[in-house]
Amino acid sequence: MKGRKITRINPGFTLVEIMVAVIILAIGILTVSQMTVMGIRTNEIMRQHMESREILARGLEVLRLLNIDDPLLTATCTDTSELDSIPFAYYADTTNIIGITIDPTGYNVYWNVLDDYPKPDVKTIHMMVYNRFGKHLIDADYVKWR
Repeated sequence: MKGRKITRINPGFTLVEIMVAVIILAIGILTVSQMTVMGIRTNEIMRQHMESREILARGLEVLRLLNIDDPLLTATCTDTSELDSIPFAYYADTTNIIGITIDPTGYNVYWNVLDDYPKPDVKTIHMMVYNRFGKHLIDADYVKWR
């Protein structure tokens, strides 16, 4: 019996080979799951930007249709540096035609008005859209004249 070699009839995988295969499979699954989560986040961000652009376009369209002497187009700024500020800006809600028309559910829409800029008898309107968490998404200027 000494010196006799034992041979396997059914050679299979060793425990080390199985562990390496499981680790490689786990890394692959983890990578795919991270890509899926990143794709979902990217879709959410793109949806927010798309909706905010639509809200901005509708808001500017309503402002464009207002008479230049409308109370919602009364100046809120004294110079261009204040166009981006929110404290004195108008807010789109259900008490004004802008909020009623654009229905910015989940978004905050503000606009500032500056008289006689860039020239006399012209109003510059700066509209800003924020998400419900206060993150600035998009803004645009519109120049209205008599």
